[in-house]
Amino acid sequence: MPNTEFLVRANLPPTSVPNALDDLRDASTLFAYAWSRNDIQQAVRASKNVKQLFDFVINELMRARDDLISGATNPPNPAYLAALRVVAGQMVTPVSRADQEAVVNAGHGNGRLPSGTNIVDATLEQVLNKVKHQVERMQNFRVSGGQHFMVVSADKNREPDCILEFDVVDFCNKCRIAYDLL
Repeated sequence: MPNTEFLVRANLPPTSVPNALDDLRDASTLFAYAWSRNDIQQAVRASKNVKQLFDFVINELMRARDDLISGATNPPNPAYLAALRVVAGQMVTPVSRADQEAVVNAGHGNGRLPSGTNIVDATLEQVLNKVKHQVERMQNFRVSGGQHFMVVSADKNREPDCILEFDVVDFCNKCRIAYDLL
């Protein structure tokens, strides 16, 4: 059967940041579609490798940032660092553990930032960092207008730090712009 080589890459670790971003964007789009049609089985299948993809992208982009800041990469790349400063989400900080628990207690697909709080813009660098340090059991999502938003709680020094919300496809697009500047 010709042209089936695309099937053999399923469930393998990502091989590059662009491939991981494409896979993450595709998974998010399929997840949002499945969730909006109440096809829970398809939504589960779409999310299967998402954690691995997020980890790979975040580690690569943050490692590049750390190398630039430390001087390990020469010459410095101010364009990449500027790309990390674009707005890529919103967050609330400080928060309590009860605020973070409310993210989960809202039920699957009902994740939102706490109401009545001071919501601030989050840069791509902050989104990368907060997702890396998220409390996995205190995350949620929502699908609205075909967009897939992740809502994650992050701790700092084992204490509640923030609740962050971001559009996964927009995140992928901004990560790709940053990566292309390396």
